[in-house]
Amino acid sequence: MNKLLIRNIGWIVLIAVWSFLAGAYFNLGWVRNHSVDYKTGFFIGGIGMWIVFIGMGILIYRFAKKNGAQDPAKPALYVVSFFTICFLIIASIKYNDVKKDKFVDDLEYSFVDYYTYKAAEKGLKITDLKWELQDLYLFIRYDLKSHAELEKIMRLETEEAVFEENKVIAELCINALELTEKSKYPSPEGMKELFE
Repeated sequence: MNKLLIRNIGWIVLIAVWSFLAGAYFNLGWVRNHSVDYKTGFFIGGIGMWIVFIGMGILIYRFAKKNGAQDPAKPALYVVSFFTICFLIIASIKYNDVKKDKFVDDLEYSFVDYYTYKAAEKGLKITDLKWELQDLYLFIRYDLKSHAELEKIMRLETEEAVFEENKVIAELCINALELTEKSKYPSPEGMKELFE
């Protein structure tokens, strides 16, 4: 195996890793439809970027080879590297937003588990509690993502701190439950008590 081939393989591996991350975070930050979960958005973005860059690389490789380049892989790798760097820079602009999205998405499972356990501790018998909690979290998700204290919540290390010591989530839930009280489909008895 000659040095040129080793260099090209190493270069391709580097591009594959960084272009996947560039595509993943670009998709999550700039393109993602929020009906698609974080993990799916991550893989769609990364694989999408691979498809685009493989196609681009093949076209440039063929063009360079047709024009008699001694190492037609080199211009293809340079161009794909350049666009990988560009997409990494663009993706980095919204990296903080992506971290917030991931935190809020991941927090749903802890939210449901924590308040299910708390309801049992308080002796509250709420019909379809897990479904009610999932529905409530869906209701507060957007407000939580845009809340001024979200970064502070992200630094908290325990569920107790996130859901009890910091009152943001409890207050958002109470506000949401008060709104549903005025609607045709109010939340079941006991839900408000969970967050007081």
